[in-house]
Amino acid sequence: MFLHELPEHYNIIDSIVPPTIFDEDSVLLFIENAMEFLYEYVNENPASVSEPDFKEEILQELTEYLSSLLENHLMYDDDLADEIEFYVDAAWDLFSISIFPERSSSQDENETSEEVDYAFLDKQIDYLRTVPQPAQRTNEWYTFRHKLITASSAYKAFESQCMQNQLIYEKCQPLRMNTEEDIGPNKIQNLTSPLHWGQKYEPISVLLYEEMYNTKVEDFGCIPHSSYNFLGASPDGIVVDKTSDRYGRMLEIKNVVNREITGIPKKEYWIQMQLQMEVCNLDKCDFLETKFVEYSDENSFSNEQEDVKRGIILYFNTKENVAFYVYKPLNIISSQDVDAWIEQQLVQHEKNGMLWIRNIYWKLEKLSCVLVLRNKSWFKNNVKQLEYVWNIILKERVTGCSHRAPNKKAASNLSHDKPSDGCLLKIHTEKFFK
Repeated sequence: MFLHELPEHYNIIDSIVPPTIFDEDSVLLFIENAMEFLYEYVNENPASVSEPDFKEEILQELTEYLSSLLENHLMYDDDLADEIEFYVDAAWDLFSISIFPERSSSQDENETSEEVDYAFLDKQIDYLRTVPQPAQRTNEWYTFRHKLITASSAYKAFESQCMQNQLIYEKCQPLRMNTEEDIGPNKIQNLTSPLHWGQKYEPISVLLYEEMYNTKVEDFGCIPHSSYNFLGASPDGIVVDKTSDRYGRMLEIKNVVNREITGIPKKEYWIQMQLQMEVCNLDKCDFLETKFVEYSDENSFSNEQEDVKRGIILYFNTKENVAFYVYKPLNIISSQDVDAWIEQQLVQHEKNGMLWIRNIYWKLEKLSCVLVLRNKSWFKNNVKQLEYVWNIILKERVTGCSHRAPNKKAASNLSHDKPSDGCLLKIHTEKFFK
């Protein structure tokens, strides 16, 4: 027989399957044990989920634990280590779907055919509208919030003793309004501060969100918890458009100045959203982060070459020296329509005694929107800490809290007559879209 007459051969090495200790039964047992570990971990570390690196930490702990059990196995090698990581990820996916929701996730990851419970949402939103709630940033709102641990400050209860002291001390102090040192809707404030920047651009963020998802967001005031009367929240908004797949979804907005937008909510923001969802008894919250930049002048705005979202804010002062902003709607685009809108607003507001200061030209540099799901287990395991801190506040409002006062640094080199940097004006926080 000639060589060319021999049957075709193949490399048998290609057909060799590496041995593994994971058959079907052992895979199921492995995942079951992994899920048990995950369940015990979150119950023994109830506050850990609020940390931004929670998922990475818990999966690393689980992988190291399971690897340590198998590292002396005769078949342990890099391939087996990769298999362990694969099944750890599978266990996490199952755990987060069935028991413990992901800390946050992109919108695409949550595109499901989940049915919207319109009857429940109708009833709940109607209830929230009827709850007595002072409008945001009014004197009544500040007074009401002072009597509660609010969602935005709740994270301090889970931080160091120094941060807890700060929260307790703040809540024990008498609330004073409208003075240079204190909070209030007409307080003297630096218009270049990150706080003011966030308040100024919040209405634009809402407009962008409504446009992106073709929906409608409604404002709410400070809402008290129906069961825990020491908790309250002031959501940035709730989607009230029944035709939207986001109906009943809450909205939390952060307009950053210098911080990098990563799409991962910081600890304090995640806790804030959990408290908001508990207070409002809603299960989803969109975490919207935006970064705006301002053009130096109108020419820079008009000559923008990039295809970016941009717009105009009309900045007025009222008779009371309160900053007042009017925002150009996003659907007014042509220069002719823009000029007509500006002229109309100038005439209207100057008739009302307002002084036009200048036009602010902005563009959107970055936007991130991730979904945060309500984690009832986290709230159940952590509400006692909030209650513990609140009881201290109630006690020390009577007995005194001077021992918790922050240490004041010496300021001998500072002149009390030196003006602060930036423009100082009272701020009108009511939002208008004309």
